[in-house]
Amino acid sequence: MTLKTNTRHPAFIIGVASFFLFLLGIVLRADDYLSGDKIILVAIAFGAIHWIWSIANVIKGYDLNPASKSFWIILVMLIPPLGGMIYYMMKRKNISM
Repeated sequence: MTLKTNTRHPAFIIGVASFFLFLLGIVLRADDYLSGDKIILVAIAFGAIHWIWSIANVIKGYDLNPASKSFWIILVMLIPPLGGMIYYMMKRKNISM
């Protein structure tokens, strides 16, 4: 049995995509492109999906003890864009071979 990080989890990928789309939208908006506002709205929608999905995964985290579960819930709720990504980077999953 090996351990592997959850960086391939769909919620992690959506979180990274929302982060980069948000930065792209800010850059385009700074250069007075109208598409920057639309990209920022898409990034916020992706970020909301990622945030809700991360909270749900922390709550149903069967392998977390109560103290670490409460820590992760607080972290994900206080730092919405990055808290979920940090959770997926730090959490390891078991892979059976």
